[in-house]
Amino acid sequence: MRFSTRTRYGLRFLLRLAAQPQGSLLQLGQVAREESISSGYLEQIVRALRPMGILRAVRGSGGGYALAKAPADINMEEVFQHLEGEISPVRCLSKGRSCLREKHCSTRGFWSELDGHIRSFLQQRTLQEIIDTEKHSASGGNYVELH
Repeated sequence: MRFSTRTRYGLRFLLRLAAQPQGSLLQLGQVAREESISSGYLEQIVRALRPMGILRAVRGSGGGYALAKAPADINMEEVFQHLEGEISPVRCLSKGRSCLREKHCSTRGFWSELDGHIRSFLQQRTLQEIIDTEKHSASGGNYVELH
């Protein structure tokens, strides 16, 4: 199972916002250049995240983006669902989907259990936990210091 670049870049964008000093704004163009993401693609990511209410946008000269919530209040399951769409490992577990073999499927229990583990893992994680984990990681190569 692989998550899309939209989710990977979205998470990097959120980490960049979290690293900004309180009250400062980050411009999309700057993030796009520094993270090697196209501006258009980053704008799509921002549009997907907006309904969550976790971004604060300021228009005009000197405008940009900041987090509207504390990193500890940003849940990873919600982020992944907004960016990825459906996160179930198989389509038959997606909401509103069914399968002709559902009642007789020899693997449905396995897939359902895996889905539960993935969701539980993401439900229990916040943006702050990712920051803390990276900060204390031995590799720490891509960690951005928070102000």
